[in-house]
Amino acid sequence: MQQAIKSRSFKTNILTLAICTALYGCNDSSSNDPVVNDDTTPGATEPGSNSPDATTPDDKTVTVVNPDIGGGKILFYTTAGAFIDSANVGNLPDMVEFASATSLVVANEGEPEDDYVADDEGSISIITLSADKTVLDVKTLGFTDDMLDGDVRIKPGSDAQHDLEPEYVAVNAQGTQAWVTLQENNAVAMVDLTTQSISKVKSLGKIAIKDQAMDITDDGAANPVVGNPDNIFALYMPDTLQAVTIAGQDYYVTANEGDDREYGDYEDLEKAKDLEDDAEDSLLSAQLQTDLLDTDAKKLRVLKDLGKNTDGIYDELYMTGTRSFTIWSADGARVFDSGSEFEAEIAVNYSASFNTRVDDTDDADDIQELVDDGVPHEMVGDTAFFFEGVDARSLKKGVEPEALAIHKIGDKTFAYIGLEKQGGMFVYDISTPAASTMVEYVNDIDYTALPTAAGDLAPEGMVAFEQDSKHYLAVANELSSTLALYELATDGRATKLISLSLGGFDTGAAEIVDYSPQDKKLFVTNAETQKVDVIDVSTPATAAKVSSIDFSAYADDLQSVSVKDGVLAIAVKRKD
Repeated sequence: MQQAIKSRSFKTNILTLAICTALYGCNDSSSNDPVVNDDTTPGATEPGSNSPDATTPDDKTVTVVNPDIGGGKILFYTTAGAFIDSANVGNLPDMVEFASATSLVVANEGEPEDDYVADDEGSISIITLSADKTVLDVKTLGFTDDMLDGDVRIKPGSDAQHDLEPEYVAVNAQGTQAWVTLQENNAVAMVDLTTQSISKVKSLGKIAIKDQAMDITDDGAANPVVGNPDNIFALYMPDTLQAVTIAGQDYYVTANEGDDREYGDYEDLEKAKDLEDDAEDSLLSAQLQTDLLDTDAKKLRVLKDLGKNTDGIYDELYMTGTRSFTIWSADGARVFDSGSEFEAEIAVNYSASFNTRVDDTDDADDIQELVDDGVPHEMVGDTAFFFEGVDARSLKKGVEPEALAIHKIGDKTFAYIGLEKQGGMFVYDISTPAASTMVEYVNDIDYTALPTAAGDLAPEGMVAFEQDSKHYLAVANELSSTLALYELATDGRATKLISLSLGGFDTGAAEIVDYSPQDKKLFVTNAETQKVDVIDVSTPATAAKVSSIDFSAYADDLQSVSVKDGVLAIAVKRKD
């Protein structure tokens, strides 16, 4: 059964004079500020807040369906920064993506409250724009248990309606099919955009780590090995995904980061050695106790809600993330997985920084311990930042593939996969999806430097584009708050042109990025300033920030951006 989020409808006019002036040159001396609707005063509206009859400039009247369902919003601006309209969507819109010039898909994550007392519904919104780019229709789709296909992970005691958390959106080239990651649920929602319905929620399954060379110890060495213990599995749990059409076939590609939940006293990850009953006896099976408890893998982080048999004993363990990227057919069959290639490449060529990351602490005792142990670190405000040692992430999620871009150059198709914790990015030729091959690993981080001087850290968002017959890749780096711009060769290899600082270290001043070919500009979410930064890349080697779009009149917090045909869409939380 398809479930639509319940909503209320109102009648009011949403085409403000500001929009009319910006788009059609209407003349009037009155204010351009939209009027905020409090749902009590007839005719008082914020653009896009209700379900009105809108009067268009040619005096034709259309019915606009845009009910306020108590969730977040998608704000629409011209790429020049003029406000157009807003659409009401579900709780916590995490990602927005244009499916065509007049339609968009939104992943509404609906995360639980911090204390996990309430868990907002996750949902997917489909927005239709009119020819003048104002909002015409919004349909928000909820989830039901009968949509689940396979062993989709659902928190014990919950259901699909509340537990599924849409994260990221990809749309095929025809704009007829969307795929939405449900990271914590290890699944992908498949959305039919022609019928505006969720076809199914498909589990991504698991891998047995004994079959993949993987380092799951903290012995201080780079040693990914085949033959890890039986009955230990890894869930894909991708954050980012992208769609691509190759030889007439649609595929979606995932970066399998892995994720866990931690809300107040609730945490779903535990060290294997700490899976104990009230008497502090191990809940691991006899075989897993033998395999893990007296080894350097005893602190392996695993999910508490999976792997128990009917006696309450863990005879299987499940890790988060496969430390790989995967290509899937349109219907969710696995076509290719990079397996152990990421860890193998880094173990050989970056052994001194294998599975490391920048860590931080503001605890006075921890900082003193760094001083006493002679660990290089630096203070940013009251927080100490430092590179963890070799193997620091091996018990957790390893290199954490997160950022992802797909780009065609000539007759070749390439995937660019950014590693959030390790840093750098892999380049793969995926022109023949089932036989994809590594092109290179790009990493210019100086791991011997202090973090603020180490380079571009924590790639979060990517976009590849063609401009003036050349090809480029922009990477937004969340930790360093930098935007890196690369030129791409015909074989997919990347050469860095410039790295721009967009804010303070560890402020999230560069997270999600998209490109407007008409403007030759990049649009970057800046969590530090709560604005969208506009980067002129007309001359890529001298790219520069030229302006920012301030949406504070309509929202407090932004999540992502998407741009198409001169229109910028910004996903924002509900204004407090």
